[in-house]
Amino acid sequence: MILQGYPLELPRAAEDLGLSKESKMKKLTSRKFASVLVAGALILGGSVAFTASANAAGKQGTACTKLNSKSGVYTCVANPLKTTPKLVWATANCISAQAGYLGSITDLATYTKNASNATTQAQSLLASYQNALTVAQNSLNEIMNTKVFPIEYTPGTRTPSVTAIGFNAAIAAYTAKLAADQAGIDKYTAALAKDVVGSVQAKSDQKSINAYQLGMKSRQSTIDLLKRQVARINTTITNDQTSIATWTSTVNGSIAQQKELTAQLKASTTSAKSTRALACKTGL
Repeated sequence: MILQGYPLELPRAAEDLGLSKESKMKKLTSRKFASVLVAGALILGGSVAFTASANAAGKQGTACTKLNSKSGVYTCVANPLKTTPKLVWATANCISAQAGYLGSITDLATYTKNASNATTQAQSLLASYQNALTVAQNSLNEIMNTKVFPIEYTPGTRTPSVTAIGFNAAIAAYTAKLAADQAGIDKYTAALAKDVVGSVQAKSDQKSINAYQLGMKSRQSTIDLLKRQVARINTTITNDQTSIATWTSTVNGSIAQQKELTAQLKASTTSAKSTRALACKTGL
């Protein structure tokens, strides 16, 4: 203290002024109290200054203790440059660069997932057309080359007595039967013309004509059905081949575009990382 060791007696010059002992003591006490106040103020001011210095940011990258607290131009954040970050002071540019970098990572991950899903769906659809084409081609091959077609049946049964293997052979056999049926119709029509109207023979000839006509109708329906079936299979094959060409192009384009855009997004992420490094190292 400033007043320590101060003599209790006033200097002689003061005595010459004619001050009493009580006045001397009162003046001494006032001076000691003022000195104590000054000393206390100095100590308190030093303490406050010390505390403020401890909490204030020194520069970017120095440690801080409370997340999101602020000091001047700095904010307390998890160190963006570390994989196991500790709290450090950072500028607004550093924080903004970190947000941009994280956004670019999210964009890359989101696009990669969505593009992968889209490509997978396109590939799945392509595979379904390829499978449908295989089924149609196998079906066509069976009809054209290996399927057994009944041409005639044992009378009174559903057991084929005459067969043909393959579409072309079956059409030829059915066409021959049509010609035979037509010949039968012509034969019995001529006979009917000679019969006595309403006679037993006339009725018999008419019955034969009806049977041949029914047979012709059935065989012609079978021929038409087989032709429509083959035509439908061929149409399916053509459509599947067209779809395969289209979706092959789509899949290849999707893969190529995915590679291109992924490369662009990766480059953007790399650039954002470099920007963050520069922004967050400023002042270190």
